[in-house]
Amino acid sequence: MSKDEIQEFSYPNDGWGEYLKTKRVSVEQENNPIPGMRGDFAVPTLFNGNFDAIVYKYSSQNIPSWYIDTPTNPLKQSALIDVAGIPGSTGLPNYALQLGGGNPTQATHDWFMVPDWGNLRFDVFAPVESGELNVKLETIEGQSKNVTIALDRDADFLIDETNSREIPIVKEIYSEIENQIGFGRKGFETFQLKLHLSDSEIAEFRGKPAKISFSLQGGDFVYIDNVFFKSDFLAIANPTEARWNLESSTSVNNLLLEKPQYALSYNADTKLANWVGWKVDKTWVTQPQPEPGEFPTGLLRRPEFIADPDLLASGLSSYDANIFTGLGMDRGHLAPDRDKRRHPKDQLSTYLTTNLIAQSMDNNRFFVSGSDNPRDASAWFNIEDKVVFPRAAQGEELYIFAGAFGNNDNSQPRTNVPELLNLNVNRGNTNPDNLVSQEIHIPKWTWKSIIALEQPGADITSSNIEGFAYITPNRAEPDWNNVSSEGIANPLNVFSQFLNNNRGNITNPTDWRNPDTWRVTIPELTHILNERNRVRDYDFNFDFLSNLPETIQQTLNS
Repeated sequence: MSKDEIQEFSYPNDGWGEYLKTKRVSVEQENNPIPGMRGDFAVPTLFNGNFDAIVYKYSSQNIPSWYIDTPTNPLKQSALIDVAGIPGSTGLPNYALQLGGGNPTQATHDWFMVPDWGNLRFDVFAPVESGELNVKLETIEGQSKNVTIALDRDADFLIDETNSREIPIVKEIYSEIENQIGFGRKGFETFQLKLHLSDSEIAEFRGKPAKISFSLQGGDFVYIDNVFFKSDFLAIANPTEARWNLESSTSVNNLLLEKPQYALSYNADTKLANWVGWKVDKTWVTQPQPEPGEFPTGLLRRPEFIADPDLLASGLSSYDANIFTGLGMDRGHLAPDRDKRRHPKDQLSTYLTTNLIAQSMDNNRFFVSGSDNPRDASAWFNIEDKVVFPRAAQGEELYIFAGAFGNNDNSQPRTNVPELLNLNVNRGNTNPDNLVSQEIHIPKWTWKSIIALEQPGADITSSNIEGFAYITPNRAEPDWNNVSSEGIANPLNVFSQFLNNNRGNITNPTDWRNPDTWRVTIPELTHILNERNRVRDYDFNFDFLSNLPETIQQTLNS
């Protein structure tokens, strides 16, 4: 029907044209008035993937878009369980699908179009240690991918002083527990069916009609929720619109890797992540206490970083972090293991070299053991400990991106912090030869952007969202014994053309270690990173707010 034809109708008096002007919204804007019925995006990647597209639960009615094994064998709402209150779930009401336990052991989602990017993800809560869950994605033309979750296996392991540097052992543990149950014994844990597709497979899957089936084999029961594509950590933005596409030279420098614990954009040029993105809330940062008499397991000692198996599967080169030995800089996390405390499996996931940078001791560590004083730690550590952790512990939900840029392949002082210089191993200069020979960049700067919401699952409004960012120099802090009373110019002033104001001099270590010294706005960070991309001739730009409504973006950018 044409616009002119629409204008001829009366609604109620002034025509449909006026109605459409005032009522239409972008398909990218969420306008479902019932929060519980919303999907992962305004246009969900899978309709009713969260089993919440019902106003009231009627046990005799069908679950929209789901059936058991054939469309003529519908799946009834009696198989839905309200799981609000189970760790890892958000929103009220919040329904999940129960397979087994008197309900059907199979569920199939009706035909849909496979999105143009993103792994298939799904949340599993398996309180009973039995059986396995088979998950299959099948196109209308018969191509398929599948994964099996071992519901009968706990992701238990032990990394201690005897094996923490044994790279083959760490790799074996990582691979073995990937599809075993970790946090999923106590709450909902995300698993993935990876769609790391070749060029020919992209043509066979992306944009094609397909269906998804879940089948419980030999188990008592299991709960399933949030069956969607695209990482949940990218709900606010996929900052560089990263994609998994090995045939594109652009994508190889902006290659999307999605994990159940975080997502990242890998750059084959720098051999570092452009960014790593993750979500933090009280569940993620709360470390479970062992039961009385329980034998300690998990990460009793920090393990060596290992090559990312997903990157190796792509055919791109990767490396283990033992090449950092003798460098004189820290093996620095972008997404820290302290933000993944809910289970050792989640912590171990952060020890991949796609989540690693060469980080100055003075830009990474706390300096005085047992101290809680922020002046006894680096600004980067204080951002994690004094900004992120308290907000998450108090119930906020934070979407975080972190990365690094610049390249300093020269030898430089290891540290100027007196407490670190007490150890002979920390004295002298760095030796970057190993990393330089592998063409791995040693960043000049580290950065972090944070979007904070009042609580998990809350509607996003201008009044309950906050955004801020930090850029810190990745080098030894000044030798304060040789700094005059006037101090030194703030290193951020090298970006003065992108900053709203020049920064004053820094006169003491307390100010150098204060996160506020390095705080910038999200637009300032964005401009600086995009200038770096322009200089390096990268065909992508940063946008940390792209999935938010325009009004919210304006609030955060102002």
